Amino acid sequence: MRFDVSVGISPRQSFDSWGKFIATLEAEGVGRVWVIDSQLAMKDVYAGLLVAALNTTRVGLGTGVTNAVTRHPTVTANAIAAIAEISHGRAILGLGAGDSALYGIGLKPQKVAEVEEAIGFFRSHVDRTVPIYLAVSQQRMCELAGRLTDGAIVMGPAQPDMVRQQVGWIEAGLNMAGRGRADFDVALMATMSTQVDDVRSWASTQARLLTHFKELPESLVRFRDEISRSADSYDYTEHLSTRAEHSSAVSDDLARVLAVVGTPDECAARLRGLTSIGVDSLILPLAGRNRAERWRRIRAEILSQIMV
Repeated sequence: MRFDVSVGISPRQSFDSWGKFIATLEAEGVGRVWVIDSQLAMKDVYAGLLVAALNTTRVGLGTGVTNAVTRHPTVTANAIAAIAEISHGRAILGLGAGDSALYGIGLKPQKVAEVEEAIGFFRSHVDRTVPIYLAVSQQRMCELAGRLTDGAIVMGPAQPDMVRQQVGWIEAGLNMAGRGRADFDVALMATMSTQVDDVRSWASTQARLLTHFKELPESLVRFRDEISRSADSYDYTEHLSTRAEHSSAVSDDLARVLAVVGTPDECAARLRGLTSIGVDSLILPLAGRNRAERWRRIRAEILSQIMV
């Protein structure tokens, strides 16, 4: 099991402190760092990856995730190639249909066929040593990841019924392409804490994304009305901010369902349940202050139980 983190660069954070922070994460055993690309809420992802590459030697460095609209594919191919060179082969291209970067400027995410076209371009113009991961949640994107990419970043609630279905869709895509499961990485993004207030902002983002589902998994049907209200109040300029006012739209009960919240033993048990249904890697979002210390506590109190 690989343990990664997802982080954004706050406009209030200097790149000097960012470089030191990523170096600390590497020293503390993080496998990969996925840097968020959301231009209205955070500093530039490629500047952040460059600084991270110059301050580390081992940790994988990925866009988590970029899109093919706000950044033309030729620009992304050029940028990720530079990160791959400077990091000596540690770059990862994480791609998605677009979320906060697009909604925040009045645009909509790409259609599945458009994402597929972008993946084809990157396969032709980005060195094969740079893995391509696709952020997925619904069926067609999951199948697309299985058919064409090296891994999937599975987005959505940390609920077994949901994740089991998503893994099944990915495996269906692998079968369509005649590809083996062993060479594919299913990375689940799930925020985690012993305190529900720590995960509320992330949960509000997940609730908003769930409004795009035609059918909710059984574990979330009772929250249908609350999920709809969360989308109406969302402010993209405060995307994933722990201070975002829209976080209050999510109740404690819904936050606990969408994220992994509880005592260290409860969190570890829930993660073991998720990894048993086909998850290969865990990506843990870190937001707010004291992120390095939060990672240390998570690793010592929770992840250590799974590593045994």
